[in-house]
Amino acid sequence: MTDKMAHDRSISFSHPAGRTPGAEQRLLATKGFSLVELLVALGILVVISAIAIPNITRLSAIYRLDSAGHTVASLLQEARLQAVRTNAPAYAVFNNGAANMVFVNSDGSANYVNGNPEVAVNPSLTMTPVQPSPNHDQLDAYLGVTGAGGSPKVQTNQVIGFNARGLPCVAANAGPSVCNQQDSTGALPVFEWFIGDGNGGWEAVTVSAAGRTKSWRLTQQGNGNLSCGYQACWQ
Repeated sequence: MTDKMAHDRSISFSHPAGRTPGAEQRLLATKGFSLVELLVALGILVVISAIAIPNITRLSAIYRLDSAGHTVASLLQEARLQAVRTNAPAYAVFNNGAANMVFVNSDGSANYVNGNPEVAVNPSLTMTPVQPSPNHDQLDAYLGVTGAGGSPKVQTNQVIGFNARGLPCVAANAGPSVCNQQDSTGALPVFEWFIGDGNGGWEAVTVSAAGRTKSWRLTQQGNGNLSCGYQACWQ
């Protein structure tokens, strides 16, 4: 009897309740990841990161440009509506200073004041009026610019005016209350603003002679005519 009890106690001490000898063996046989397996997994993560990070960076840059273009186009539409609503000229102005913004007021030569409709542009982006680069022949054609007498002409300033009829105009020398629907050469004014990220990415915002605003993204450029029929393709 005593020997049996001692044997039972030895079993209970050797194998805690709920754990059988087979379970202990399986537990001991279970291993974590080996060093080689960890190195292989890390190598795979490095390769995936090398592929994904440039794509993420590119998509982020495209998003910033698209967002800026659509935001600025919306503000130009707001300036147009303000001109019609108040029966007086309204001007959209971009400022590449510390604020990096576009704002609307009743005087294109005045500075921004609190209360003016405005949008902030990402600090990494720069706005410019029409310039030789990037190529904008497709945008010119869309706006009806041909260089012939009487055709619209792209204005080269950083102020876009709208008269009381909601049509693009340029401020007269007499003051901001007069906004002419023809420039000094007698041409209808149209506008092209460009937003660049400094890395070859461009967005454009155009205003047609009828007052229609539209944002564009540069999708392709080269030395010869591309699939769009121009040296640079905008969508």
